[in-house]
Amino acid sequence: MNPRIMCAVIAMAAVMAPGGIVAISSAQDRDRDQVKTQQQLQDKDKLQTKDQLKEKEQLKEQERTRERAREQTRTERPERPQHEKAERTERGGR
Repeated sequence: MNPRIMCAVIAMAAVMAPGGIVAISSAQDRDRDQVKTQQQLQDKDKLQTKDQLKEKEQLKEQERTRERAREQTRTERPERPQHEKAERTERGGR
């Protein structure tokens, strides 16, 4: 038999043997598991980022609501300049 053919047959037998197939399968499974783990970590990071963005947006909205409430009270009851308050107390004290 030709040595090349012999090597090819031995290589095919090694690959086709149950141990060879298991080794290939386990390597593929390991790679697949690593990819899944990486994706899960990335997804977790994305979720944390989304949660942080939602939190920031909620805080901004709360601040806007407070500012609107302040503006509303200012329009209902405008603040008097400081000197008017002083004049009023002087008039009352005379």
